[in-house]
Amino acid sequence: MKEVLNLIRILIAVDIGIVVFCYLEDNLIWLYNTQIAFFATSLIVIGSFVGYSNMVRRSIENGNVGEDILKKYDDQFDLYDEEDKIKEKELENYKKKKLKWYEALLFSFKGGFNLIRILGYVALIAGFLWLKNNEIFDFLSFLFGVSVVPAVSLIYLFVEAKKTKNQSN
Repeated sequence: MKEVLNLIRILIAVDIGIVVFCYLEDNLIWLYNTQIAFFATSLIVIGSFVGYSNMVRRSIENGNVGEDILKKYDDQFDLYDEEDKIKEKELENYKKKKLKWYEALLFSFKGGFNLIRILGYVALIAGFLWLKNNEIFDFLSFLFGVSVVPAVSLIYLFVEAKKTKNQSN
């Protein structure tokens, strides 16, 4: 949740920059288009982060950890040969408990769709229709408003991943 709050702070700072730019340029059409697109896309991205992080957290709490992860952390250098037989039996029992394909699909949809994300899509469509009906829709400014949020989110995730990698080394 800390990461989501940091991302929200960064998005607010970027949005303030966009608003200031639009006022300095005295361009209200750009302001309306970018703000509607930015707000809706922010809801979609934040809803996605929250939904998927909750799904992963629940999965870990329920003990649903993939076998690749178990192999990676259990015995990286084959130091415990005697225990391998016992662990293999436990791993075989775990494999038998795997979700069916339709259960996995349903489980992934739970993480992807949440109220925040759905409201974001509704706001994006309603905002587009409002702009179009009032004849103030501008394709470039709307596209800019939509693309800023994923770009900022992606940069944020790369920076956080690099920080985490440097802290673990």
